[in-house]
Amino acid sequence: MPELSLTTACDVLRFDEATGRLASMRPLTAPDVELLAPGDGLPSFALNLLTADGAFVTADSRQSPPPEARLDHGDGGSATLSLAFAQVGGLDLDVTLRVAASPDDRYSRWTAEVRNGTGMDLVDLQFPFVVCAQRPDLAVLDPSAFGSLLRGPALEGLPEDAPELWRLSVANGSSPHYPGRSFAQFMAAYAQGAGVYLACDDTEANVKLFRPVRAGEGVRLGIAHIGDWPAGARTLEYRVLLGSFEGDWYDAAELYRGWALQQAWATPLTARTDVPEWLLDSPPHITIRLQGYVDDGVAPPIKAFLPYEKCIPLLEVVAGRVEAPLVAVLMSWERGGPWVYPDCFPPIGGDASMARFAAMARERGWHVGSFCNGTRWVTRHLFNGYEGDAYFAENEGRRSVSRQADGALWPEQWDQGWRPSYIQCMDNDMTRRIATDFVERLVGWGMESIQFFDQNCNAATFPCYATDHGHPRIPGKWMAEAMRRMMREFREVDARAGEAGVIHSTEMPCNETCLPLFQQSDVRVSPPTSGLADFVPVYQYLYHECAILHGMMSFGPEPVSMAVRSAWNLVLGEITGGVLTGDGTLLNRDTINWAEWEPKVGSDDDSLEMMRTVTALRRGPARPFLVYGRMQRPADVQGIEVRRWERPGRRHELPAVAHSAWTAPDGRHGVVLANWTNEPQTVRLNDARLPEGAMVHTMGREASRAPLPPATGQVTIPALGCVLVA
Repeated sequence: MPELSLTTACDVLRFDEATGRLASMRPLTAPDVELLAPGDGLPSFALNLLTADGAFVTADSRQSPPPEARLDHGDGGSATLSLAFAQVGGLDLDVTLRVAASPDDRYSRWTAEVRNGTGMDLVDLQFPFVVCAQRPDLAVLDPSAFGSLLRGPALEGLPEDAPELWRLSVANGSSPHYPGRSFAQFMAAYAQGAGVYLACDDTEANVKLFRPVRAGEGVRLGIAHIGDWPAGARTLEYRVLLGSFEGDWYDAAELYRGWALQQAWATPLTARTDVPEWLLDSPPHITIRLQGYVDDGVAPPIKAFLPYEKCIPLLEVVAGRVEAPLVAVLMSWERGGPWVYPDCFPPIGGDASMARFAAMARERGWHVGSFCNGTRWVTRHLFNGYEGDAYFAENEGRRSVSRQADGALWPEQWDQGWRPSYIQCMDNDMTRRIATDFVERLVGWGMESIQFFDQNCNAATFPCYATDHGHPRIPGKWMAEAMRRMMREFREVDARAGEAGVIHSTEMPCNETCLPLFQQSDVRVSPPTSGLADFVPVYQYLYHECAILHGMMSFGPEPVSMAVRSAWNLVLGEITGGVLTGDGTLLNRDTINWAEWEPKVGSDDDSLEMMRTVTALRRGPARPFLVYGRMQRPADVQGIEVRRWERPGRRHELPAVAHSAWTAPDGRHGVVLANWTNEPQTVRLNDARLPEGAMVHTMGREASRAPLPPATGQVTIPALGCVLVA
């Protein structure tokens, strides 16, 4: 079978001349290692088009005559391969793929030109088709949601590739795209020997869909380039980068970070002027849920918390024990029931009580905020009897709702058994007016921490195919501009209220293009054997230095959930926190958010002590690292005890000491260790990045400072305490 070949600084790529398919990718350092799966029968690209009546039409390279291939050679051994496909799918549709390679560049750089004369709207182009060989130790890094590393059963459970997986549709959820749940523009797959790195160098928030899927005999690292394809011709303005690498997910993330931190969105906290000192001072975040104990259950008002002023003495006890100011985060206060939006005012307990609570908190040096529901119109609440169809109709809510490709209203899917809702189009005037009026009310109460985009996960703008909202019919770059416009309007609300210290937050890590718009993200960490099995801190590794992260609602195993989550919050560079219960103790359950208060689990004293020590270290000697610093590959820490225990349905196996490594803005290297157990833990620290004379800053019942023993590197972390070595 005839083949075409390109060589980069790292790889040899071979293409099937008859089909244009990428057939082989082998590292120059390991020429016997084939990184790609056999791909006979797979296309080299695919497209989705949309008819006038909203039906999808799929076409791909296999529905075209063999491509016209041309290999142009340049200076210094560089070359560009062009593959021109005509009349794709029997349509007036031409696609040309171009791949540039140079012995001085570790990546091959891909672009595409599409000429669309079909009369249909082109929704997306999927390329390149990169299908990684399935090896027993294969791992796939997916920078989406909280960040995942997929291995073994998780890879086996991936869906089989199919055209419908690459559409922004109800079936695929409201925010699977970039910029959205995909917070960065790269993926990686690796096993022993070498890995595949795939990224885009786009700086203009072009919408894309990244996802790993099963394809043929391997795992496809798929990209769909969505929207902004006009009738006529367009050449993609950015490049797709493909190259091999050696190592693990840290090495792949380092490749991306080296580029990403040079972009306009990556202003470090040391240079940002919109992050108030009160947030940089790392106050623990304490949630107060005002209706119900869990989301999927009855939701009566919680008498222990209403009126709101009753919460003040409970919070005073917490603040006294952790020896720090607090952020009180009030949730589930909406009139129609927990998370019902926009039929949410007045709050249960009343406006006056809410405002009085905020004033009392601020008098104590605390701050008050709320998580909200984002741009989603809730029409029912199944656990409290709320019926909002009449409100929706009377207020012409359908005008604000995103439309599916066929013009139908876009219902959210995951909440149908609890609080059915429609997603709203952020480019719609009505959506923005409702949202800004909502935020104005919260700021007027005295709230300073607003997580309006609680359900627009990762700061996603929901897609919309409406023809009467003023935006193009197809999702595209207009979505990013809609987010920027709404955040400008929120900032105007803050300014009119005279509130210079208001911060805006996102649920899940804020996607990179929106980093300048938000000061904080709610990033819930998962310690080993608790929470999300595939979690890795890739977001912290990429962007910790650019925004404040908090882990108030992180995971942790029972009966030590609070101590464990505080330990992992510390070492992953996040403000810690917890959920308050009616008697003033913290919810010590293994949950990402809520649980029944009874039976009580574990020790509240231990929970508060761990919160105190990690907060003191973060606010004190570790501030340059854990507030402003850049995460590095972990140090070699030996002698860590592993604790094992079982709970109903769960078997836990957890290191007694969590640890991480950081670089401060001034270049100093530091290692942070946290001990969540009730006994001191002694470990041996080997890290050549630490200079001679490094100091050990210890935070336990007492604080201390001493040199790191140069001979042994031995460090003792006190019970429920933590250490910085720097």
